[in-house]
Amino acid sequence: MSGTRIFEGIVGNRAALRLLERALRSGEVSHAYLFHGPEGVGKRTVARRFGAALVAGGDEAALGRALRGLHPDLTEVEPEGAFTTIGQVREVLRLAASRPFEGSRRVFVLRADTLNLQAANALLKTLEEPEGEAVFLLLAASREAVLPTIASRAQAVRFDPVPVGEVAGFLARRGFAEAGLAAALGRGSVGLALRYAGGELGELREAVLEAALGPLGDFEDVHRAAGRITALAERVGEAREREALSAAEEPDRAARERARRAGRAARDGAVREALGLLCSVYRDAAAVAAGAPELVINADRGEELRRIVRERPGADWAGAAARAGEAALDLSYNVSPEAILEVTLSELRRKTSANSPAW
Repeated sequence: MSGTRIFEGIVGNRAALRLLERALRSGEVSHAYLFHGPEGVGKRTVARRFGAALVAGGDEAALGRALRGLHPDLTEVEPEGAFTTIGQVREVLRLAASRPFEGSRRVFVLRADTLNLQAANALLKTLEEPEGEAVFLLLAASREAVLPTIASRAQAVRFDPVPVGEVAGFLARRGFAEAGLAAALGRGSVGLALRYAGGELGELREAVLEAALGPLGDFEDVHRAAGRITALAERVGEAREREALSAAEEPDRAARERARRAGRAARDGAVREALGLLCSVYRDAAAVAAGAPELVINADRGEELRRIVRERPGADWAGAAARAGEAALDLSYNVSPEAILEVTLSELRRKTSANSPAW
């Protein structure tokens, strides 16, 4: 399969895809690539397809198995909790030093921004002195999140947020209603836009909008809003855990543990998205207050936004947006999502009250 066909259907980031297509056509493949860019812009999907093409070596049957995750020479390493550990990297290096099972290459997909220091140092020696035909596809949200010694030994491939117009066109061609709104809510991520278009995140969004645009109540109201958002995020995590378990051929203890980690990551991702939505709502309010309604993301709530801006002339909308954005970082620490949401909603309540001082 040609490079053009292997990336068929990928939206956006044509420069990155052209670089990888040239590598597949010419056979001049680097021993390591660093795919860096925001979450949800296609890095992982492209890595899987690129890796599948590399291990298949032109064999269509092998390519099909690799795309389904069933090829023994294509390995994707999921972090154990927040980190990819030295034990995981040592296993990767052991496999990389041995001959491929079928083809001429082995390919490993790893999250470079989750490598702990020991794991990164263990991988570094192999990247400095590559042997054999192993190819490492490293994923990261940014180059700055990767140790410089790792980043400098891999070919950087940059992925950018996909323009809203391209995402909207992609969704419209697939028959989704309100493609423009879903694309805007995706904020440059095709995967996230699809989740909004398909309704997966609809109830979570409603809960966030109610918390952001509803009446400013007391602590009990804040507690109730945080609990509702957390419960919906838990539901997302439970669905992901069930999906991971059903995909396992033999749901043994290791498979159950992987499914549990996947569920927890999905839950935290849903909480992170809730905070991202809060940020977008308050940015929208700041745009309305500044006389720039064309910048509003949550366009279906335009009237509510105008009303709330009129009712709260002293609100610090920009400060509230910044605080909601910062709150997502707290998920990196071992703090319960509900506690993070309660604290954040309480602070946002103060910043967006009618009598808040303007900064």
